Amino acid sequence: MPGTSDVSHSPVIAEIDFEKPGKQFGALRVPQSRNDSGWGTISIPIVVVKNGKGPTILFTAGNHGDEYEGQVTLLNLSRALDPQEIEGRVIIIPAMHFPAALNGTRMSPIDGKDFNRSFPGNPRGTFAEVLAHYVDSRLLPLCDFQMDLHSGGHGMDVYCCTALHDLDDPAMMRRSLDMANAFNAPVTIVLKEVNAGPTLLAAAEKRKIPALSSELGGRAYVNIDNLEVTERGVRNVLKHVGIMKGTPAPHPRYGKSRVMTVPDFNCYIFVPRAGLFQPADHLGAMVTAGRPAGWLHFIEDPSAPPIELTYKASGLLWCTRGEARVQTGDPVVVIAQDRAS
Repeated sequence: MPGTSDVSHSPVIAEIDFEKPGKQFGALRVPQSRNDSGWGTISIPIVVVKNGKGPTILFTAGNHGDEYEGQVTLLNLSRALDPQEIEGRVIIIPAMHFPAALNGTRMSPIDGKDFNRSFPGNPRGTFAEVLAHYVDSRLLPLCDFQMDLHSGGHGMDVYCCTALHDLDDPAMMRRSLDMANAFNAPVTIVLKEVNAGPTLLAAAEKRKIPALSSELGGRAYVNIDNLEVTERGVRNVLKHVGIMKGTPAPHPRYGKSRVMTVPDFNCYIFVPRAGLFQPADHLGAMVTAGRPAGWLHFIEDPSAPPIELTYKASGLLWCTRGEARVQTGDPVVVIAQDRAS
């Protein structure tokens, strides 16, 4: 099993028995003192399905509250998964950062934190830090595999993909890539991510747990095609790791997942000032350096011509802006390129 860390001080109460066979619907009760309730708590729904002695996987969604394909997929899986279908244990948290999920926001309405930049957490910190500490110190040590389901939220729209970090450990890299191939999204993105250290994915990797993240859509709605990819992919991963019988089913339209990367900041376009962004191409298009990527318009001055933004790299338009209104420094384009094997 993966290594453990000090867990003695977590104030989170798990109202569920992780060792009990069968299916359980329960809660993680996180203390949250308020003016009107000094002993108040916030309950985060959790589901455990267990049968036999196989491996354990943790599926999470709602790490950011406005990302929905993963939340819907895990809600459906929670109801549908029969203990007799599996050999092992499946831990499911459909809306992990529960206050943000209820609020429909990326950041916490309680402490303003980005939950996915709060790991390994702090048992005496703010709400997000306390919860991150529990996930890192109590749940990850139970796991042999982990997958965190993300989308682009309000701010971005992302071409449906799994995502993993570019790891220095070849064996870990191979196991993570094998999981991604089994999930079988149209694209697999291998990243040296900006500020990756405080993420759940990095926390799992530090424990030598094969793990995946993902970007399964965006614009804060449920994309029907991407939901189908996600639901198929989650069951493919269960088959790949040996918890569910059968072999992963390839997607009828996409075939094998295309392994890509974002090699440098030439693949990004950041806007020079606030305005309205008009894209030039559809998400998923193959684009060429030097061509127009879009235009930045200014409603405060109808006489001002828009600023033309140009691609600095060629490749797949992997990520674009989800909302037209942008602030200075916002990314509006990210290009992915094929990764050398």
